[in-house]
Amino acid sequence: MSFSRDFGQGSSGFFRAFGFVFGNGMWWMFLVPILLWLLLAFGMYHLLEMATDQVGGWASGYLQIPVEADEAGWWSDVKSWLNGARETVVSWILRLAVGYVLFIANKYIVLVLLSPLLAYASERAEEIVTGRVFPFSFPQLMKDALRGALIAIRNGVLEVAISIGIWVLTLFVPILVPFSFIILFLVSAYFYGFSMFDYVFERRRMRISESVHAVNSQRGAVIANGIFFSLLMKIPLIGLMLAPVMASVGAVLATVKKEGTAVTTY
Repeated sequence: MSFSRDFGQGSSGFFRAFGFVFGNGMWWMFLVPILLWLLLAFGMYHLLEMATDQVGGWASGYLQIPVEADEAGWWSDVKSWLNGARETVVSWILRLAVGYVLFIANKYIVLVLLSPLLAYASERAEEIVTGRVFPFSFPQLMKDALRGALIAIRNGVLEVAISIGIWVLTLFVPILVPFSFIILFLVSAYFYGFSMFDYVFERRRMRISESVHAVNSQRGAVIANGIFFSLLMKIPLIGLMLAPVMASVGAVLATVKKEGTAVTTY
């Protein structure tokens, strides 16, 4: 029951963030993410092509069924056909796997570079909602941004490691591909939400281990935040502009709602 209630609060916070941002003069924050994303996407495209060619050549040779030079008959033809089909299947699985891993890396690089903006957006939203004033301090903002960047790197490494493990499994058991997409999506949503909620918990002066506990105590809100972040990011241009800031502000609105510390409607 707690999970479903938290999921509802996380969903509500995310969608209310859009009006909140515009209603409080924070609209300019929507313009920054798309500029970074477009610059990085160009580089990631070329990495995808190189990685797929190199790994695909290794995997095809490793998984190839040996065919003897003097072997003939229908069994030889079957093995030759299987080798050709295997190369095609391996190529597409690897292309999906490498593309997914690079897609994760690209998103987390953006989150790392956006850490100062998202830290400020989170802090400003909490000031408006709770009335608590956080005096501006550039060193503290950089400290918060560094904490956000470290969390994003930590989560990115964990997600990539989990994703590689799942894709290696599906490489040998292709029938698991549809299920792996669902698992990977939920894993990605959790880590995205984690990054956004940690900006709030850092202001509570929680250590990372304490933040992990706090995140897991409202896992429903965290996953909801990450799910809608991920879904919105799939919309070209619009998602790039809106999702990061909405997720950061949405995490504040959900947390304040749970804590009951709001002093103004939003």
